[in-house]
Amino acid sequence: MRFPFNILKKQKFTEEIRNLPPDVPCAFTLEITPRCNYHCPYCYCLWHEFPAMAEKTLSLEEWKNIISILVRQKVCDFVFSGGEALLFPQLTELLIFTRRVLPSGRLVLFTNGSLLTDELLQKYNKLKIDIAVSLQGIGSYRQMTGTDHSCRKILNLLRQCRASGRPGSVSTVVTQLNRHEICDIFLAAAEAGAGFIQLGPMMVQGKGRSRKDLALSPEEWQEVKEQIRNMKNCHTPYGFCEEMICHCRKQPEEILQNFALPELPPCSAGKRSGVISPDGSYRKCLHYIDSE
Repeated sequence: MRFPFNILKKQKFTEEIRNLPPDVPCAFTLEITPRCNYHCPYCYCLWHEFPAMAEKTLSLEEWKNIISILVRQKVCDFVFSGGEALLFPQLTELLIFTRRVLPSGRLVLFTNGSLLTDELLQKYNKLKIDIAVSLQGIGSYRQMTGTDHSCRKILNLLRQCRASGRPGSVSTVVTQLNRHEICDIFLAAAEAGAGFIQLGPMMVQGKGRSRKDLALSPEEWQEVKEQIRNMKNCHTPYGFCEEMICHCRKQPEEILQNFALPELPPCSAGKRSGVISPDGSYRKCLHYIDSE
C-alpha cells in the first residue's frame, strides 16, 4: 500500500513537539488524556507528582498534528494510552486518522477495559488495532483499581479478542495487595486467551510515591518471578518489567537503598521508544521527567 502523503500535506506543521530529540525513536506512547475512571493507589502516571503536566491537554487536531509530525519522522509504532485513553472523546476518530496515515504500522490501545464496548471492539479490530488491557487482580481487583468493578469484563474482553483473531495482551502491576494471587491472575489471563502477559513490580512514583507500603521489596519481586517461572506451562508468552524505580530520574537516597534493583540491563529510554505527554511535550520514557 502506498504511503498517503496527501493526508500529511493537509496538516499544519506550525507547532513543533517540545523537546523532541534529533534522533527520533521509532515507537511512541501517546498519553492522550490524563483523565481516568479508575483510582489505582499505585498509579505511576507522573502528573500525580507534577500536576502541571496535566494542566494543558490537546485537542483532536493537535494530536493529529503531532502524529503527522512523528510519521514524517518515520515513527511506525504507536501506543494510545492515558490516563484512560477511552475517556478521550474523539479517540475513534484519532485512531482512524492514524491508520490512514500509517496503513502498515503497529497501533496499540492500552486501556483498563471498562469502557470498551462490543461495538468499539469490532471497529478497532477492523482498523487492526491491538488491545492491551490491564488485569490487576482477581479477588483483589477492587482494591487494586479503587472501583466497584470486577475482573470478569476484562476476561470476557480477552476471550473476544482471541475469537476475533487478534489476541489481546495483558499488563499486571504487582503490589502487596495482589502478590498472594499472582499465579491465579496469570492463569486466568492465559485461559482467557491472552497473547502475551507482562508483569512488573509497582513503581515508586506517581501515586506510588506516597504509597511505598504497597511496593514490593527487591527480594519479594524475585519471589514473584520464581512463582511464575515454576507454574505449569500455559503456552502463553510472558515477560517481566524489572524496574521498581526510574534510574533516569534523580531519586532520594532512601528510595535508591530500598528499591534499586542490581544488575539491570542498560536503559533504552529515548532510544527505541519515546512518550508524548498530555500537554504535547516529549519525554524519553513513561517514568522520566526533566523538571526535577
